[in-house]
Amino acid sequence: MTISPPSTTAPDNVLAFASRPHGSFIDGNERVESAEVLSTIDPSTGQTLTTVAEADTATVDAAVSSAQRAFDSSWSTMLPGLRERILHRFADLIEANGPELSAYDALEGGKPVSYVEAVDLPLAVEQFRYFAGWPTKLAGQTVPVSTPGAHVYTRKLPLGVVAAITPWNFPLCQAAIKIAPALAAGNTVVLKPSELTSLSTIRLAELALEAGLPEGVVNVVTGSGQSTGQSLISHPDVAKISFTGSARVGRHLGAEAGRMLKHASLELGGKNPHIIFADADVEKAAAAAATTAFFYSGQVCFSGSRLMVERAALDQVLEIVAAHAAALEIGPGLDRATTMGPLVSGQHRDKVEGYLASVQQTGATIAFGGNRLSDSGFYLEPTAIVGPADSDAVVAEEIFGPVLVIQPFDSIDEVTTRANAGEYGLTAGVWTNDVRKAHNVAQSLRAGTVWVNTYADYNAAAPFGGFKSSGIGRDCGPEALDKYVDTQTVWMSLS
Repeated sequence: MTISPPSTTAPDNVLAFASRPHGSFIDGNERVESAEVLSTIDPSTGQTLTTVAEADTATVDAAVSSAQRAFDSSWSTMLPGLRERILHRFADLIEANGPELSAYDALEGGKPVSYVEAVDLPLAVEQFRYFAGWPTKLAGQTVPVSTPGAHVYTRKLPLGVVAAITPWNFPLCQAAIKIAPALAAGNTVVLKPSELTSLSTIRLAELALEAGLPEGVVNVVTGSGQSTGQSLISHPDVAKISFTGSARVGRHLGAEAGRMLKHASLELGGKNPHIIFADADVEKAAAAAATTAFFYSGQVCFSGSRLMVERAALDQVLEIVAAHAAALEIGPGLDRATTMGPLVSGQHRDKVEGYLASVQQTGATIAFGGNRLSDSGFYLEPTAIVGPADSDAVVAEEIFGPVLVIQPFDSIDEVTTRANAGEYGLTAGVWTNDVRKAHNVAQSLRAGTVWVNTYADYNAAAPFGGFKSSGIGRDCGPEALDKYVDTQTVWMSLS
């Protein structure tokens, strides 16, 4: 298996924007000056692409102050119908600038650009179009209390300044998932993207102004989580923290939010069981299993990275998965022929290889893959590990790489018990042609989303989030809006 050479390059406007130094976007302007800068690496080559400023405490304070002013003076008090029109324009601009935005995510993250255009971009647009319809529908209710002469009603009020922290694997899509409901509810936002993938988020802030959002409604601070992120979440004027990322960081943010009594929602990791019964359409199920395991090199929180197969179908599934892996076109994200790109960084590749090395000390076997493909980029072969024990690290922990662990099972009770035994509960998949079995297994799984005879479907209207260590709160759907509003109760005496 070799790496395909790049067949395309980015357009001139993309390269011009990507290659110049970048920094925080505050009050309608980008601020590049900073004492500290961080290098952004192209994972396809291992070469420095550009730099982003490390926003210090003063810069973060300026961003939060800008967001607070915009909240107080314009956005929270704007007529809901006007907010709706502006958010619809924002969605239109994201769609119109889709090729440019998609190129940034492919360039910085190594994700195949064809996937970004086909999946990430439509989801981002969909988020804004769905939530654009909500400002005129965020209604309270009249409460029928048993107090004589009392008229009681509730109102849904925005929280204030939202600190949104997004991961490196879905920069554009995750920014939309957080910004759209926050703005629909009347909040303002300070967003910190990953320092590895900042470009599409900065460009998104520019498009927000073009759409008609007042200055300060959407701000971006660039930098690391340890420095910029910590300054942001601890700022006294931040009313809410919305975070997507690892369980380790999520626990820290949850503790900080509790200490300061801030609202917090956390969408965290997963080690997602993908269950195939022998009575399923095995060919279709195995192809889906391979696709979801190796999509974006497995760097996806909902990746079906733990494949649990009824023993009678094990050999057939393994054969199909291996054929799918062998057919992948591995190469740079900007190459339209690429179907699997590099890992996001050399450090991350080292981490994934550490998990593969641990297999040697277990009774499991590496069925295929496991090797580096290049020293000039961060490429790793799609890999399958067969027969690991439930207690092995490759089964219990989120690897976040192109690594599929495959385990046999013999009964429904066995597979549901084992699937539920882990730390996480984000997603799960079930494949069977027995409708009764499908419902019984789905209802037995402790996961925030269960896909049956499909995998990785996602829509702005459908709630998404996890159980256990996979997080608190839900993105998408009406439940997402609940994260960004407070309920005020008004009592009025009529006597």
